[in-house]
Amino acid sequence: MIIDFTINFNNYIEKILNNYLFFDYICPKCGAKHSFTRHGSYERNVCFIDKHNKICEEQMCILRLKCSSCNSTHAILPNDIIPYCVYSFSFIINVLIKYYSKDNKIEDICSLFPISFQLIYSFISKFLDFLNSSFSVLNNLGCEVPCIPQKIISIINLYHKNKNFLCSYLFSTQWMFFMRKFHNRLSTPIYIGSFY
Repeated sequence: MIIDFTINFNNYIEKILNNYLFFDYICPKCGAKHSFTRHGSYERNVCFIDKHNKICEEQMCILRLKCSSCNSTHAILPNDIIPYCVYSFSFIINVLIKYYSKDNKIEDICSLFPISFQLIYSFISKFLDFLNSSFSVLNNLGCEVPCIPQKIISIINLYHKNKNFLCSYLFSTQWMFFMRKFHNRLSTPIYIGSFY
C-alpha cells in the first residue's frame, strides 16, 4: 500500500480517483519511480469525524495502481486511514481523549460514538501497546511529556491536528492500532508527503 500524506478524505476523489494523468509514487516492491497505471478500485467502509466534529460512516472508493516494472498492485490510502481498520486514526484518538478525560463513563462514550464498550477497551489496549513508542516519537518532535497515558493522548491529538505526529510515528515505527497479527508480519508501507 501507498499512504499519501498530502491526501485526506475531503480531497481523495479530486486528487486521486479523478486523476487520469501522472502518479508520482515509488513502487514499494521494486523501487521503480513513476511507473504506475490505474488498475481498478475497491470499496471500503470508513468511520471518521468530519471537520464539524460529526461522526461519519461512509463507503469510500480506493484506487489501486499497477507498477509496470514488477506488475505488483498497490492501494493509495489517504493520511487518516489505518490499514485493515474501519475506524480512522482521528476517530480512535477522539474516543481515547474522552476515555482518559475521566469526565465520561464508558456508557456515555458508547452512546456518543455509537460503539461497543469492547471496542473502546480494544482501542485502549492497542494504545497501551504503543505507549512507549508514542512517548519516544513525541520526544523526537521536541516535546517533553511525562509517561502518563492521559498526557500523551492529549499531546498526540495536538500534534495530529498539525499533521506532525502520524507522519513521525509512521516513519519511526509502524502503524499504531494495527491488528496484532499484522504487527511484525507486514513490510513498511511507502509514505508520501512531508511532515508539515
